[in-house]
Amino acid sequence: MSDKKKFFCIALLIGSVGAMLISWATLSQIQRHLSEKLIVDVTQLGTKIDTQLERYNQLPDVLARDPRLLAPLLTKHKPVSTVGDQFQAVNQLLAQWSQTLGADTMYLIDMNGTTLASSNWQQPDSFVGQNFSYRPYFQQAAKGQNGQYFALGARSDKRGYYFSAPVTINQQPVGVLAIKVDLSLLADIWQYDDIEYAITDRLGIIFYSSESQWLYHSLTPLSDTTKQQIKQSRQYGHVDIATLTQAENLTAFNQQPVIPLHGAAATTSQTYITAQHDMDKAGWYIFGFTPQAKAFEYMGQVLLLFVLIYTLLCIAVHSWWQTYRARIDLANLNSRLERRVSQRTRRLQETNQQLKITLSQYEHSQAELKQTQDELLQAAKLAMLGELSASINHEINQPLAAIRTYAENSRKLLAKQRYDMVSGNIDEIIELNQLITDIIARFKVFARKRNFYQASPRTNVADSIRSSLSLVRNALIKQGVVLRLADFPDNVIINIDAVQFEQVLINLLQNSLQALKNHSEPQVGITLIVHSGRVECRIWDNGPGLSPEQKKQVFLPFYTTKEDGLGLGMTISKRIIDAYHGTLSVSDHPGGGAEFTLSLPLESESKP
Repeated sequence: MSDKKKFFCIALLIGSVGAMLISWATLSQIQRHLSEKLIVDVTQLGTKIDTQLERYNQLPDVLARDPRLLAPLLTKHKPVSTVGDQFQAVNQLLAQWSQTLGADTMYLIDMNGTTLASSNWQQPDSFVGQNFSYRPYFQQAAKGQNGQYFALGARSDKRGYYFSAPVTINQQPVGVLAIKVDLSLLADIWQYDDIEYAITDRLGIIFYSSESQWLYHSLTPLSDTTKQQIKQSRQYGHVDIATLTQAENLTAFNQQPVIPLHGAAATTSQTYITAQHDMDKAGWYIFGFTPQAKAFEYMGQVLLLFVLIYTLLCIAVHSWWQTYRARIDLANLNSRLERRVSQRTRRLQETNQQLKITLSQYEHSQAELKQTQDELLQAAKLAMLGELSASINHEINQPLAAIRTYAENSRKLLAKQRYDMVSGNIDEIIELNQLITDIIARFKVFARKRNFYQASPRTNVADSIRSSLSLVRNALIKQGVVLRLADFPDNVIINIDAVQFEQVLINLLQNSLQALKNHSEPQVGITLIVHSGRVECRIWDNGPGLSPEQKKQVFLPFYTTKEDGLGLGMTISKRIIDAYHGTLSVSDHPGGGAEFTLSLPLESESKP
């Protein structure tokens, strides 16, 4: 055999072995690189999804405490066909919340699972009247727990993630507030066109994917019992869940970095490099898929490059300089690839750190906002107590001066041994002392801190009106205000805490006094009307009244027309009345000025 043939055979043998080794090494490296990149991408997607869902996680629990949601749950329901019109105010409130928060739908459910009010009550696919007792998120909230759940909409067939929280009275659930979030936002935050992704539940069922033919398929086989349970819950509608792989379970699936997936047709199949990210909060898995064919494409390119270089080396074996240059080029290629990977990793770390800082600043801002609101509410309470204390101080000074006069007179009478008159003076002192005790007791009762939602005793309306007038009597006299009181019965009883009811009355009377400053003939009137099982207490004055714009804003937090006012008095008053299923409204008084109307349910045992 000639030297040329020997060289050719040796070169062919070395080239074949080298091609196999380089193919294996290149394929392994590319698959490892694609897998690492895939892990980074799905982890970033999971972080973004967690951030989006975290916006709504605590909202149901916060909004469920709004007392305006209690009216539909505590009212004896009419037929389902009229439920939507029956609770119009709650429908509008939920629609306003849904628009503000960017939620798909918000709805209120009673303990039987029937929807009483919904933000989409005017739409053809309205939730009003629909029963969702079979949904796990309802069952969790009905037990007093916050719920989270993914499912297809029973009415709209739209994919959504549901958050729920119980609406409670005295820590007992009386209904459920649910928020549906449209998962179309996932398409907006996915930024990679070169890989596919799929989001599954704990069973491995795909409910969201960049590949439409994978939707509502399972990554692993499911038992007939599990399939039947899923159909009963209607979580994914009525579709038949097919299997995409032959893996026994998700653990076995995750242990295979490269796995074939069957398409919609049983005869089609494609092999993918996979990566998984666990979303513990939402109870999901995110899987990333890169076709293995892409790795073979890169391997083919590298192999072609090797064959070309090797052929050139074989043809020009005498030129070692060309061999050296080829090695330098290959080394530079690897170095650039490593620098790009390093730069990408560093950018991801910087982005993650910035996200942590942003979340920390947001939590700090929320804490400061809550603390500020609590301080403003306490300041409003102390301001009212300060105004009342000045009036109480004036009332106490008069009997104290009289006590001193009687005591000094008694000393002189004792010297003259006129014991009968001394005894009379002592009786007067005792009565004045009792008067002071009653005034202080009334002030202490009013100043006592109460809970808005505690069980309240029965309250006599007439007694509360008289008690409130006694606390502002000095202010009325000082301003020369004429008090107009209509005749009203003494046995009208309502279910509201007396102290809170008096707080509302005093706040309204003080606002009237404020409006009557510098008025030549100031008048304040109180009228009590009982009809149709409700009590209306109207407080009016003949001041300048309120403009249409002021009427719209008078009950909003921090709105005030006083120079030193906090703007919380009317807001607190309205929330007190709302908590006891009443209403507080403002209108023009027929004789000029403003008229505030308190409407509360009549206690069943009272007889007007």
